[in-house]
Amino acid sequence: MVAMNKKSGIAVVVVLFFAFSIATIFFFMAHSNTNLAYQNKQTIYQMQAYYLAHSGMQHAKLQLRLLPKETYEFFSAGGSTNVLVDVDSSQHIPIAMGAFKNQQASYDLFKEGKAPDNTFPYGGKYHVESIELTGSHNRMKMIQDGYRVVVKAEVDSGPTKTFSTDLTEEMIVSRFTGGIN
Repeated sequence: MVAMNKKSGIAVVVVLFFAFSIATIFFFMAHSNTNLAYQNKQTIYQMQAYYLAHSGMQHAKLQLRLLPKETYEFFSAGGSTNVLVDVDSSQHIPIAMGAFKNQQASYDLFKEGKAPDNTFPYGGKYHVESIELTGSHNRMKMIQDGYRVVVKAEVDSGPTKTFSTDLTEEMIVSRFTGGIN
């Protein structure tokens, strides 16, 4: 009888060992899943800021191409401030993507019922941080001006979740003068 009790004692130890091993595996899987969800949220917010910065750059390029002479004249007259100060999404209501507000704290794309369709999941804005005239080639009828533009975009996804990114681009803008400066 003594031999049988030793075998049943070993079985209890083996069962407890496997139960502990499986519990440990489940714990690490749940922890890994939580980290992955957090990283996915961070990636979404960073991509929103990235694409918002590109939208701001497109807005700045449009203004430079629509008003090349006025932009150049600003710099040739000694202007040192930001000539594209009006390229700011918060000043244009149709492109202002939600206000930066504390009510967004309850919005969560990843929880049931926390993402109503009639609200914005984040507040976002962009503006031209700086612009400088890097050069001008004016010996022809088609003058080419070089500019360096820096756009800053910021996404607000709640009280402690703000993400921002800067986008710098150098571009050449042509303007036709017909030989008259």
